[in-house]
Amino acid sequence: MRLPSRSVVHDPTPVVNLLSPWVFEAMATQRLRLRFMLAAGVLALLIGAGWAVQQVRVDRAEQALWVEQAQTARLSGHTEELAAVRTYVAAVDRQKQLAQGAMKKEVYVSRLMSGLEWASGGGVDVDSIAITVTPAVEDAAAAGDPATEATCPGPDPYSTRVVAGCVTLSGTAESRAAVGALVENLGADPLFVEPFISTTTTAEDAGLAFTGSVGVSTKAFSRRYAHIERLLAGGRR
Repeated sequence: MRLPSRSVVHDPTPVVNLLSPWVFEAMATQRLRLRFMLAAGVLALLIGAGWAVQQVRVDRAEQALWVEQAQTARLSGHTEELAAVRTYVAAVDRQKQLAQGAMKKEVYVSRLMSGLEWASGGGVDVDSIAITVTPAVEDAAAAGDPATEATCPGPDPYSTRVVAGCVTLSGTAESRAAVGALVENLGADPLFVEPFISTTTTAEDAGLAFTGSVGVSTKAFSRRYAHIERLLAGGRR
């Protein structure tokens, strides 16, 4: 089947544009102005949204600041209330330091007496005893041994020993061997250093009178206040 062909009819009427060029320029300018206005509106919306978000953040930060300031004020009030407690604690610390310093050279005399009694044994009678605790010197105290150099006479006058004190004693003994045993026993006891018998004389009853001295070792220090915190904790229990 053959379709009839269509013929294209051309309108020979000419078209004439009567608008002047400045009208077209005005229309183009209007379009550009509209685009600029739209762009400015979008930019304004973006700026407004950013400002709103930033303002929300600022408000939240201010609220957090107010909360922290209120917390600080509350804690400052508690601190002022505890000022008396802080003063008391500081006074207790000073007292503990004072006790540690004052009792640094404390010596248990009962230990010394027990040591002398053990050293004398049989054959020696001690008639008089004098115990002197020497003051601490700074260097020895800083090293942990609040003692001074030997102030007791010793068998070697050129040797100095660190001691905590001096014990002078006098008495009678059955023989020189008994006096020698006393010296050996004192030398074997860690509480004493450098026992020295300065004089021996024969007594009227065929006994032997003697005088001497022995240094007190730093091991005789009680050191019970060296760890005062532990001592106080034990006392609270």
